[in-house]
Amino acid sequence: MIAVPVSLIGTFAVFPLLGFSINTLSLFGLVLAIGLVVRRCNVVVEAVEHHIEEGMSPPCCHPPGDDRSLWTSRRHALILASVFVPVAFTAGIQGRLNKQFAVTIANLCSHFGLQNALTLSPALSALLLRPRKESKGLLAKFFGAFQRLFEKATHGYVNLSNGLIRKTVIAVLILGGFGLFDAVLGRSLPTSFLPEEGLRLPLPECPTPPAASLARTDLVLKKVEAILGKTEGVQVLQTRLGDSVY
Repeated sequence: MIAVPVSLIGTFAVFPLLGFSINTLSLFGLVLAIGLVVRRCNVVVEAVEHHIEEGMSPPCCHPPGDDRSLWTSRRHALILASVFVPVAFTAGIQGRLNKQFAVTIANLCSHFGLQNALTLSPALSALLLRPRKESKGLLAKFFGAFQRLFEKATHGYVNLSNGLIRKTVIAVLILGGFGLFDAVLGRSLPTSFLPEEGLRLPLPECPTPPAASLARTDLVLKKVEAILGKTEGVQVLQTRLGDSVY
């Protein structure tokens, strides 16, 4: 809970330096990034809880620098940065729309979120967390059953992952199948941000020489109408001459 506002304040402090403003795109990026920050800090908190359950006292259970939870946070930050930072350099209108979104996530998650996971979360965990006491009652039974079911699902996922790692061919085939599916799906999607092929509204212009009269322009438009009216595939035809519509 404390890591999220700290990350948000740090991100807002960087906004003026980058020339960004608080708008729909940056707020949407913040909403997604908050979940990623919490997830990264939770990994560290769970590691501290694990050390406490093994008998360590809370002040002594700070994860060491080479702990797997901290390396997981570092890898997570690098992966997010490698995905979202290149998006900020996309050209065109799509790049301008995605720039604030991508930089917000990369800035909040890859920098401030990682710093919180490496420094603030371990320190607060050592100060606030205590060994769990055995709870009783109806809720305790419910959460106990849920925990057992969750542990079975976790062990099943880990065993499946270990099996796929040992059988690399199956994993490569599955990855290739997803890649083929993406390629087939990509061919049926629009190829641009505002695809002209989906509008089906060609807008040709028929300019006449400077100082030409409206009668001369009208004559040209009538010739164009005659040609387009005989063209296969033209369903609706509309021409415009100055303020008049034919």
